[in-house]
Amino acid sequence: MSKNILLKKILEKKKKNTTILDKVLFVILALGFAMMLAFFAYLLWFTLTNRSVIYFLPAEKTVAYFELEDMSLPPKFSQEKLFNLVGVSTILDKAFGLDVKELQDHFTQGRLGFSLVKDGNDENKLLLFFRTRSKSTTLKYFENLGLKNEELSIIGEKKNVIYSYPQSRSFAFSFIGSYLFISEDLDTLKLVQSVHQGLENSLNEDLNYQKSLANLPRQVWGRGYINIQSLNFGGDKMVNQLINPLKNLLNHFALTIRKQQNGFHFNTMLSINPELLSLNKGYTDSTRFTYSLSDFIGAKNLSTYIGGSNLSDEWENTLETISHLNPAYGIILEGVLRAQLSKIFGDNVSLRNDIYPLFDGEYAFVLENLAVANEDDNSKNSNKLGVKLILMHSDINFAKTKLEKLFNGFKLLSTQFAPKLKVFELPDGTESKELVADPTRMKETKETYNDYEINCLNITDSLYGFCYTVTNKLIVLSNDSNSIKETIDLSTSPKFVLSQSQSFRQALNNLSAVSDEITYVSLDNTNVLLKNNKFGLGLITKNILGSFEAMTWIKHYFNDGVSTEGFLLLK
Repeated sequence: MSKNILLKKILEKKKKNTTILDKVLFVILALGFAMMLAFFAYLLWFTLTNRSVIYFLPAEKTVAYFELEDMSLPPKFSQEKLFNLVGVSTILDKAFGLDVKELQDHFTQGRLGFSLVKDGNDENKLLLFFRTRSKSTTLKYFENLGLKNEELSIIGEKKNVIYSYPQSRSFAFSFIGSYLFISEDLDTLKLVQSVHQGLENSLNEDLNYQKSLANLPRQVWGRGYINIQSLNFGGDKMVNQLINPLKNLLNHFALTIRKQQNGFHFNTMLSINPELLSLNKGYTDSTRFTYSLSDFIGAKNLSTYIGGSNLSDEWENTLETISHLNPAYGIILEGVLRAQLSKIFGDNVSLRNDIYPLFDGEYAFVLENLAVANEDDNSKNSNKLGVKLILMHSDINFAKTKLEKLFNGFKLLSTQFAPKLKVFELPDGTESKELVADPTRMKETKETYNDYEINCLNITDSLYGFCYTVTNKLIVLSNDSNSIKETIDLSTSPKFVLSQSQSFRQALNNLSAVSDEITYVSLDNTNVLLKNNKFGLGLITKNILGSFEAMTWIKHYFNDGVSTEGFLLLK
């Protein structure tokens, strides 16, 4: 009893000694604890509601998907351009008859994309998905898409409802987790529901998917994936015949995109048959290729530049890899190349003795617009495609001998590139027309420019031509002599060259060190060259890539595949 009285007195004393400061501190601690609980609750809610779509897509039946994690964009880029670029606008319009501008108000600031999923008949079904701002307002929007007084059909239970249109629309949709999924196939939506319920494995659990993304950046703005082994184009036999042989080489493809203020940084990973990849020798010396030939390429009219350290090694490596799959493949591929060279240079030119040795050093393949270089030329080719090849050499006499042989071979066969229509009168008095060679269109020139001799044979009113020169360091080949003169000028006075161009340097600064190959495309100049293309490619590329100034990519080899790293530079 005495102990209880003593304890009571101690507690009363402590209560009397409690100050206002103690009470304030207690309140602060209580508020801090409550805020901490609220933060962890929000974090849990955000994690569950902001999960990637890979947690909803089926592991074995997902053929491909592409997803944007958020809708924030660089200042120079609009959502309309984004939807056109990634194909969302086209998919909504062509597949589902929906207008992206009308639907845009229902998107949240994250998680939007599309996927291909196999159905029970092994056919690909398109699936569109996005997170909604409000389930009720989005449902009301879709209800208004039907005919007047048309009510949506409802399939399934409360938590697994699928809505469809009895008459007006061919697609169905379902709210699953935090996403709205749209598809023309009910079974595809049911499959996604099964994954969400844990009855089917998700794509996130698929080992092949995990392996494909393992070598790519984790924190990204967008990502995509293609299971090449699952590709099947239904009844299109021609496309399947092209795809099926690739399945012996390739397994999976993965893509990630990171956005920056001045553009988009992308990485790809192509998973290749390990037996084939082990044959790829690669290049152990990372300093071997420094794209030094870009010092001799003018930037103003450039469309595309492809540079590498040794094309002969790359080609031989490709042949060896393909031959390992099937010995006949390498023979056929080299035979096709040999046949094409024979058409241009004749049978006396040897692929291995005359062509391969020229590509032992660094190479630069260039596509350019020659119209600006030939401003005084009033020909009908307002945008003339220029093709140029620059090579390093170590023996000037050897290089001249080989090129002279190629030039003479081209001269003998060049009339095939200059046809003309000839009309014959047959014995019965009727007319017959046929294409014959027109030697009058052949124009051969030889001139000395800055102490270097340029030999040239052009076919007037065409893109065909073979011009070459050999300097102390370089071999320069082109279909136009003015392009060769530009390279000679730049070798003595490197002004406005590609290596110093702002867009080229800016694109390279966003990439890691170049190993053995680089590709750079000036998109404005490319669009100009494609503008008059009969297939309308210029309009397509301008609409899709008109906001970008240039695109650059390089290649890396890994133990389980080949990775491409690139950058799309905004204007």
